[in-house]
Amino acid sequence: MANAQVSATDVLILRTAPTERSFRNRIIGFIALLGIVICLTYLPYALGTAALAGARFDDLRLLPLLVVVFLAGAVTNMTNDVIDAERDKTKWPLKPLATGLISKSEAVFYAVILSGIGIVITIVFFNRLFLALGLLVVAGNLVYSRYLRDNIGYLTVILPLALVPLAIWSAFSPETILTPLPWFLVIFVAAAATANAITHEGLDPTIPALFVRPRPTTERALYVVSVIVMFLFGVVIYFYAQISWLFVVALAVLMAWILNQAKYLGDNRSREKLETAFKISGTSVLIYWLLVAVFIWIK
Repeated sequence: MANAQVSATDVLILRTAPTERSFRNRIIGFIALLGIVICLTYLPYALGTAALAGARFDDLRLLPLLVVVFLAGAVTNMTNDVIDAERDKTKWPLKPLATGLISKSEAVFYAVILSGIGIVITIVFFNRLFLALGLLVVAGNLVYSRYLRDNIGYLTVILPLALVPLAIWSAFSPETILTPLPWFLVIFVAAAATANAITHEGLDPTIPALFVRPRPTTERALYVVSVIVMFLFGVVIYFYAQISWLFVVALAVLMAWILNQAKYLGDNRSREKLETAFKISGTSVLIYWLLVAVFIWIK
């Protein structure tokens, strides 16, 4: 393959790298494998959940939590790339594994090292329940990429993602994990993951949604239902957290912004429209989790 030029944005967001073999490009390929921007998007989620679980903004465990969440995201990205290496040669041909810039065995080695670091940090700062649930999330994501996505449907992505708030909650308040609030977070995350998955997989008719591939209008209806569920459980979380009414106003604005993207999900969908919907729904959810943390910590 001829050498292809990629920008810093391509590396950090699209996770692509130059194809020419060199020491410098292999480092760039490793950075692309990490999926830095994707991992950073998990951090507001972690902060919001930790705040709801009772962690204060000055809790010294927040920093190791963010490091563990970042590493877990990086490991997930690397292992997904190993699983999808052949598939990516068509869909994402400039990814480091697809071009052969980095081998599968190297990616597995990096993933093992980062996993070990994350496990050590977890053992030092947190409890066994957090470690067990964290490993279950990573394992669930691997099962999703290796089997569930293609054989059952892309909506099965909500299964591992919905466990994330329980894992983070268990790090700060394991004794209350069976109370209603963390499970309300599970439903909110499942709804958000559904909306994001619909926009992300909208142009790949080979992947079923859940055993079958529905019509675009049906996926759009499911998207609308998911956003409504997000709003309703966002309100429930507001009442349980007992924070300012301004939070509900911000929540309504964010959900309206996401809901407006349903216009891009009908029969006239295009890659550009789906990418816009995906970016807006994802950005809105990140803002939501940041607002959760801010409103809790200032009340």
